[in-house]
Amino acid sequence: MQFKPITAIIVLLLVVASLLVSGCTTSNTSTATPTATPTTTPSNIPQVASSDPSLSTFASLLDKANLTDLLNGSDNFTVFAPDNAAFSKVNASTLAGWQNNTTALRSVLLYHIVPKKLSSNEFTGIGTLTTLNGLILPYYVTGTTLRVDNATVTKGDINATNGVIHKVDSVLVQPSSA
Repeated sequence: MQFKPITAIIVLLLVVASLLVSGCTTSNTSTATPTATPTTTPSNIPQVASSDPSLSTFASLLDKANLTDLLNGSDNFTVFAPDNAAFSKVNASTLAGWQNNTTALRSVLLYHIVPKKLSSNEFTGIGTLTTLNGLILPYYVTGTTLRVDNATVTKGDINATNGVIHKVDSVLVQPSSA
């Protein structure tokens, strides 16, 4: 049997068309249940701090000093949060003393918190801030580096629903008259 070229083309087109049609059919018998799109719950300052492994010491000390309720609220804060490496520089007996004296620990941590939200771009030149324990916290900016008291901000502008966290490389030292 000999096919004419036109017949061969028609047969070929029918084969290709049947393959395309059979590949496009779908079955409506799926038993998959649609999944909800996960939503991100906004996080406040204590939640953001506790979710960052490098701030685990700071987050646990906030709990110990009973400051998480204060920082869970709707007021805005700027927190200069020492990272774990900063706490490792503190003399072990000093750190133990803070952990065993809630009042002293609370005072130390309140010196790291300012009662308003300040992004890093709001700091210019030399200035002072009043902390939650009423003490004056000096800061200065040189180039792109922000220093607060004896610490350098290593990562700024970690936003939370009620403020901002700036990681610092040292625990801030309160004035000795405090």
